[in-house]
Amino acid sequence: MLPTLIRLHKAPPMPKFFQEGLTLDHFLLRGQVISLYRQIVRCTKGMDKRDAKELIQWARADFERHRNEKSIVSTCHPRHADPQTTLTFFFA
Repeated sequence: MLPTLIRLHKAPPMPKFFQEGLTLDHFLLRGQVISLYRQIVRCTKGMDKRDAKELIQWARADFERHRNEKSIVSTCHPRHADPQTTLTFFFA
């Protein structure tokens, strides 16, 4: 047998996060969500510190609540086809 085949045969099992890779749509939506969160944080720059902290905590809690959402359809409003428009609609 070839040495590489022997090494592959004895390799540890593939980690779970490699098996459940993101689809292209999920990957793009993830980037849009991160961008939206950053926009929210940037909007708090000129605010009172207490109000800014409250807004960031609220936004973070809302994002954390939807962290494990896998379905793209349930993350987007049914009337909107564009995920960026939908996210802006929900958080603007």
